[in-house]
Amino acid sequence: MQRDDLPPPVRTDKSNAFAHRSMGVRVPSIIDDTIVRNAYADPVADALKRLRDEVAGNAPLRLFEAPAPDYALWLPRYASHEGETWLGTEWLFAEMLVYRMMVEATGFLESGKDPFAPFKQEEMASEALWTTLEEVLAFEGPLPERLARTLKAMLWGNRIDLSIMTVAEQGVHATDEQLLTDRSEAIVAGLLGRPPGSVHIVMDNAGTEEAMDLAWTDLLLSEGLATEIVLHVKMLPVLVSDVIPADLYDMLRAMTARGGAAAGLSARLSGYMQEGRLRMQADYFWNTDGRYWELPSHIAHALGGATLAISKGDANYRRATNDAIWPLETSMSEALGPFPAPLALLRTLKSDTLVEVPLERAAELEVEHPQWRANGTYGVMQYAAGQAHSVFHEEDSAYA
Repeated sequence: MQRDDLPPPVRTDKSNAFAHRSMGVRVPSIIDDTIVRNAYADPVADALKRLRDEVAGNAPLRLFEAPAPDYALWLPRYASHEGETWLGTEWLFAEMLVYRMMVEATGFLESGKDPFAPFKQEEMASEALWTTLEEVLAFEGPLPERLARTLKAMLWGNRIDLSIMTVAEQGVHATDEQLLTDRSEAIVAGLLGRPPGSVHIVMDNAGTEEAMDLAWTDLLLSEGLATEIVLHVKMLPVLVSDVIPADLYDMLRAMTARGGAAAGLSARLSGYMQEGRLRMQADYFWNTDGRYWELPSHIAHALGGATLAISKGDANYRRATNDAIWPLETSMSEALGPFPAPLALLRTLKSDTLVEVPLERAAELEVEHPQWRANGTYGVMQYAAGQAHSVFHEEDSAYA
């Protein structure tokens, strides 16, 4: 499926200052930090330094080498950008490509060693993660209140993004004023108003945010609000802290080791997995810059049977909006377009793309906090109830 009704995506050139700095400064810094934290020796360190210098120096884009299991997936996407440079292309494409190049440079496909494991392990050892989880699990009240509270914990958990430490350092506690769009009532009402069915979560960060997603999973399954939950995760390490399959099992083990309420949660989640009520679906699509309207047929058809899908985080929000600059009054349904299921989008703001925010509030923030669109302080919880859409056939998608 293609769309021709969209504003253009943000680019890494100076037309967008945040994207330009993020790609030209922040990404090379992350590459340097990855070398240090893993104590990489030659030739891995040399390969990463070459990539760092190419990005910082605005060299032409290049693609990782074949054979690779996702090479055919990337080739047509790369072909549409061939000849462009790291600081002269679409930002979402450049971000996802540079991390895929890091996967190649570090030999992840051969070794299975996650180059971002040291970052993730540090966050997993944080006491803040566990106290936050225990607070969420201890909350008692009517079911609608528990659902709304856990949704907000899932949202603010998205601040703990290890690729942007100035955001992560703000922690998970937020005020009502920092939630610029709150559709939690509509999300909860939609969930409670339908017969139990399949719920899908397109996950973002490992660690704190992941733990909040799993608390929500437990709540829905234990209360009979979902017949199954499917966790969609990246196949390969990307964006430092994004969930890959190993991170789920690491979290379950860490919960068990923590003991108490966390261990109880781990036991229940493991039971759901054994019963087939909790499943994880890893896919190479999530490691590309693919948009939601170009889902591969196997993902689109799975979502087509869902009573609710939840999209987590900034990069997935950018998939929904073409990573474009829209008029702020645009509804999420308009920006998203056709989608196979009711979709909730939970995201702390870490980039400029944004819809469905009151113009008066945005004007206030422009004066009070000029970096409000990207500093992670503010968040949105939006909802698109689902539109009529053409079926995603294999021939409709380059990812089938």
